[in-house]
Parts: sequence; C-alpha cells; structure tokens
Amino acid sequence: MEEDVTWSTGFRNQPPQFEGEEPDFPQDQKREEQLEIKMEEEDVTWSTGEESFKIEEDLGRASGGAEPANTSAWPQIKEEAEPPQQQKREDQPPIKKEEDVTWSSGELFKSGDDLVMDLVADLLSKPFSRRTYQEKLDIIRNGRTTPKLASLSQTGKGFVRHFQSTNYERYPWLTGSEEHCKLYCWECLLFATDGNGVWSNTGFVNLTCLTKAATRHQSTAGHLQATVLSKTFGETRVELQLSEQVLRETELHNEKVKKNREILKRLIDCVIFLGKHELSFQGHNESAASPNKGNYVELLSFIAERNTDLHYHLTTNNMFSGTSGNIQNDLITAIAEVMREEIKREVDKAPFVTVMVDETTDASNAAQFSLVLRYVTGRGVKERFVRFENVTSGNQANDIAGLLIQFLVDNECLGKVVAQCYDGAAVMSSGLNGVQAKVKERAPLALFIHCYAHRLNLVLTQGVSKLRECKIFFAHLNGFAAFFSRSPRRTQLLDEICQRRLPRVAPTRWQDTSRVVNTVFKKRAALKELFHHILEHHDEYDEESVRCADGFKARLDDFEFCFLLHTFNGIFEHSDVLFSILQNNKLDVQFCLARVKEFCDTVERERSRYEEIYKATERSAGAPSGQVQDPWAHYHQLYDRVLDNIICQTQNRFQDHERLVFVSLLDPQKFREFKKTFPHAAFSSLTQSHGTLFDLPRLRTELTVMYVMDDFAGKSPTDLLDFLQQKNLSESMGQLYTLVCLAVTIPVSTASFERTFSVINRIKTYAGNTTGQARLSALALMAIEKNFLTDMKRTDNLYDRVIEIFLKKERRMDFVYK
Repeated sequence: MEEDVTWSTGFRNQPPQFEGEEPDFPQDQKREEQLEIKMEEEDVTWSTGEESFKIEEDLGRASGGAEPANTSAWPQIKEEAEPPQQQKREDQPPIKKEEDVTWSSGELFKSGDDLVMDLVADLLSKPFSRRTYQEKLDIIRNGRTTPKLASLSQTGKGFVRHFQSTNYERYPWLTGSEEHCKLYCWECLLFATDGNGVWSNTGFVNLTCLTKAATRHQSTAGHLQATVLSKTFGETRVELQLSEQVLRETELHNEKVKKNREILKRLIDCVIFLGKHELSFQGHNESAASPNKGNYVELLSFIAERNTDLHYHLTTNNMFSGTSGNIQNDLITAIAEVMREEIKREVDKAPFVTVMVDETTDASNAAQFSLVLRYVTGRGVKERFVRFENVTSGNQANDIAGLLIQFLVDNECLGKVVAQCYDGAAVMSSGLNGVQAKVKERAPLALFIHCYAHRLNLVLTQGVSKLRECKIFFAHLNGFAAFFSRSPRRTQLLDEICQRRLPRVAPTRWQDTSRVVNTVFKKRAALKELFHHILEHHDEYDEESVRCADGFKARLDDFEFCFLLHTFNGIFEHSDVLFSILQNNKLDVQFCLARVKEFCDTVERERSRYEEIYKATERSAGAPSGQVQDPWAHYHQLYDRVLDNIICQTQNRFQDHERLVFVSLLDPQKFREFKKTFPHAAFSSLTQSHGTLFDLPRLRTELTVMYVMDDFAGKSPTDLLDFLQQKNLSESMGQLYTLVCLAVTIPVSTASFERTFSVINRIKTYAGNTTGQARLSALALMAIEKNFLTDMKRTDNLYDRVIEIFLKKERRMDFVYK
C-alpha cells in the first residue's frame, strides 16, 4: 500500500478530506513517523559517539521515508538535503537596507509618526481593517516582522524544542509576536475573514506540529485569498470594482463619516475649552425649557449658530446628540488619555526622571495626592502633572510607596528615577521606614530631595520659635491680620485709613508673614491712627474691637516690638528674593545652592546694621523702658541671637548635599579653577553615586574640554542644556549632556505643582463636589497642563487620536472610514 502515500520534500501530502485530522498510515511507517516528529527543525542532536550532527526533518526526505541504515552517512545526507543559502524564494521579501525599517525582535515599527514595539500585537489590538488607508499602505509596504521569539519553546521527552528563525525563510507568510510569544500568518492577520482563526487571531504555539500545520494552512482557501488581497492591495480596490453600487455606497458612507467626525471634533473643542478654563460642564437644569442648560450645552449651542452641520445634527439627531453626561465623560477621559500617552512618550525619550509628590484636601474633605514627573525634553526641563490620587483610605507609608511605585511602573520610568521630591512630611521622608526609603528599594538611584522652599520656611520658623521674644512678636503680628479679617467693618476702616490690607497668615507660607511684617512696618503710623479712631469712637464698636485696638496700639508703641519689626523687615527683604528663586522650576540645584549661600552671607552682613536699627527704633518708639539695665547691650545680644539662629538653621538644613557634590562639576563660577586643577573629589562623588550611568573616561575628557573653552564659560547647567541642544552637541558631547540632564532633572522645589491644589479646589467646589475621581483627575490635567494641550492641538493630530480612543466603545453613529 506504499503507493497510496506520496512523500514529497519531507512532508506527507494530504488530500483535502484529511485536513484537520490524522490519516491512518501502514504499520511499517510508524517508526519513520516517530523519527520525523522527534527531528522537527534542528532541536534534536544525534551523536555517533565521536561527532554530533543536527539532523533536520529533511533526513526523512533524503532516505525516501525509510529509517536510515547507517548513521555515519548522516552528515552527507544533511548536506544534500539542505538547500544552498544563496537560493532565495521568489516570494521572499527583499532585504531592507540599514536605513530602512528593520523587522526583528525588540525593534521598532514605524507608521507615520507612531512607533510600535510589536507590530503583530498592535494589529491584534487594533485590526488592520480599522486603520486608515495610508496606514494600511505603510504596513503592506513595510511587510511582515520576523522576531527571533527566543522565549517560544516546547518541552519534549528529554529535550527542549526551540523556535528556529530559519522557519521564516521556509514560510514567507510566517510572522510572530514577542508580546504574545506566538506565531501568526501575516496575510491572514491582515485580510482573513475568520476573526477567530488560529493563524489570524489566536496564535500558533505547538512546535511539534509546526511543519504539518504550516503546510496545511498555506494550502487553505482562506490563506490563498488573503495572499491575493495582500499582493494586490494598493494597486486596485477590488471590492470597489465589483459593482458601481458598492462604490457609491462606500463613497456615501465615507462622506457621512467625515461629517460625523467634524461634529465630534466640535464636541472635543467644547470639552477642551471648558477643561482648560476650569469651568463646570453640567447645569442644574438641562431641560429644553431651562434658560441655562449648563456651560457645555450652551457653548455647543453657541457654536451651532455658526455651524449649519452641527445645528442640523443637534436639532434632528436623537440617537447621538453628544450632550449626555456619558458622552462628556468619555470625551474628557479620551483627551486625558491622549495627553498621558504623550507624556509617556516624552518620558520614554528622557534620560532621567524625578517623581514629585504633595498632598492636599479637596472640597469634599478627601486627601488628594498630586503626582508630577520632571524630566528633560528637546525643549528643556519639563514638570508635567499626570494625575491626582485619592489616598483618604490608604495614607500609610506602605500604601503611599506602593502607589508611587505602581505610578512609575505605569509610566515605564521606574528604572530612570534619579530623585524623589516631597515637602518633608515625616511619613514621606523618614529615612528608615518612610516612603522615600521604600521607593529607593525599587529605584536605588532615587535621591530624596526635601523641597527647598519648604526648607527655607522651616529655617525662618525655627529661627523664631526658639526665642521667647520672637515668638511673642509674631503672635502679636499674626493677631493684626486676624483682627481685620474677622470683621467687614474693620476691613473697610483699614482700606480707608491705611489703603492697604494685611494678608492672612498660613503656617506653611512664610512669605505671607513676611508681607505682614512689611505692611505693618510701612503703615505703622496709619495703623496707630486707625486704632486711635476705634478707641475715640468706642461707642460705635463692639467690646472685642475696643479691647484689641487698645492692645495693638500699645504694641505699636512698644520698643521691643518695633525693634524686632525693623530687624525682621530687613531679613525678609532678602528671604523673599530667595523664596522667589526656589519656587522657579526652571532652575537647577547648583544655582539654588549658590543663592542659599549668598543669603547666609547677606544675613551675616546684617550684623553691621545693628546701630542703625536701634537708633531708628528709638526715633519711632522712644527710648526702651523696663527693668533692663543696659538696653543697648540687651538688644544687641537679642539681635545677634536672631541672626545666628537663622544662619545656623539655613546651613544645617542645606548641608545634606554630600550626595550632590557631583553637581559642582557644572558650577560655572569654578570653571576657571577647574581649568587649572581638575575637580577629582566631585568626580569621585559622581563615580560612587552614578558611575554606572556614564562612560567615565569619556566624561572626564568632555569636562576638561568644557573647562578650557570660552563657549562654555559662565553657563549654568540650565544654560548648558540649552546650548548643547541648540548647537546639536548632545551626541558629540554625549557624556557631558547626560551629566547636565542628571543635574537639571534633580528638582529644588515642589512649589510649582503645589499650585495644582488651587485648580482642584476650583474644579471640585463645595457646590459641586460629587465629581468622580477619574473625571476630576482628567479635568485637572487639562487645566494644569493647558499649554501642553494647546501645543498638542496645534502640532499633533490630536483629534484623530482622541476619536480613536473614544471609539473603543460602541457608538450609535458611523465614525470609521471604509
């Protein structure tokens, strides 16, 4: 019965009726069949005792399907069975040049401006049929991917079978996915009508039966039809040539889709406008008879007055009007998702990342974490707000650390984190059990940076809380602001007499205290007049007003109060400047540390002004009274203690920069010194802390070049970054560029994103505090990153990307082109 079975090229040719099942073969062929299965690909090694030879399945073909009689002849059989490497199949895709797109494991697929790591996985998530014609044409032109699939293997009896890349040469339609670790048919993946097929959707993994299954698949009608469609795509639209009616229906459909998309774009415009300007969407009553249906509906109606298509849609379409709350939420979510995708792209290109966190309480008394990423882009340093996280139910160190780590994993930047910046709360900064220690376990290079602005606030707070006289002074001073804030009548009197209001004082905002000091110092005479007016017209004011006015007037005439008023007014003139510097997110650590040192030097120089301050106080408040025997010496000692305390606190709180000694490598004031003597100590610090990130010999050479060239002289790290980017030196001076990026990525303050808290309070007001967390975070992203959103709208295909995400849910209108 051997005539019934034909052996061809090592495979059994099966008639169509055997497809999908195993045919019965004669008993004397079982041995050969077992050998064929074991020798699949090049996985099984046969040994003669002296040499080992890898026998392919072609062995069975060369021997006519019978068992080999002499193993010593196997190398010769292999040589005869193996086709020459120079022979290429006619239908094999041409080899692309280096500058072309290379299809292999882990490389990029380029389609327009998008980069896709795994083309097959991308086609499975977004089918070929749902793409634009140009995208389809690019995919067909670039051809299949051929990843190595090193992880695709199958365990047998005593051996492990691995996938061999030579299969791509044997089957010109074969492709694979690294993400799914499976094999697919390229043509069927694009054009198969069976959406649940193994080769077009599920994926093939059974390496034992790969040869038989592949041979059977390439003979099926579905595969052949898909192959024809693949080869003819772009030349003629076959489906449109079938009939004029199909062509006309397609044209009408695409025209309708175009109009629908234009309408959807206007909805997106409304959402972006309201989101950027922090305006509410819904009204209290959105019925047809309501005079105010809410900002979203009213804005849409206003645009429809000048857009006939939109007006017709809103007045006639009951199926998809676009005004429902669900549609609003879906559009808000889609826009935010596109923005976060773009942020993730920027982060992916950035060499380093810093995570910045702070906490606030919103209008509904929920604890909200603001999560911000800082990194370098082609246009300088960026701090991007990403989202809010509700941590009301999980505010322990383990919960917060887990949230941060997951946040970094979601943004694919855990391995790039070089710093973590918080406001210094105990649970955040504790070196032993705090959040920063737990994050550092997963990101070893993540230095803990205490917000410099908060540090300065603590410096000033500690500078006064340790001294009894100062603590009493600021208690009375804060009482001035509270006295006027609690009564509209007092505030009106303040406006009439002083023509300047006292700001409310917050414990965490020392600049407000500075403003109170400055106001009382400049308006002291007017304030005395105001309190005198209250006492003279005591019958017009309540008892509390009269009592406080008497006490405050006495304070303004007290020598010690006026002396400290003069003292702190001089100090705060310098601290306010430093506050402004530390709250600028464009500045680097080295620059800010230099300004801190200048502040300490300036406070030290204030010692020489004691005589001037003492005499000025005598002129305004008279000679000191009391039981002090030597007022001059007493207040001189108090003055020195205040200055010593501030200087000591400043130096102590900004002394933890042994870890940042390497930043001095980029100190422009030391370039002339480093030109003569290379900074070995700072370079050694960099080697110990971040040596694995650099080619250290090359970095030393580039630093030496920077120190001796006038083009770099006087440039701070931020200026160096701009210079290297503008002059296209980021590659030729690659190690220097990396060091500059590291220095400017490390932040100095969380003040820039603390402003996000005012946004959340405007979005989630007391009148409408039922906004869901996802919607709240998305709206906050649009409001806080409004400039980023505007740039995307102007330079990027924002509408199409938003629509693509919006269409992930089934819609009752046609938005997809045929």
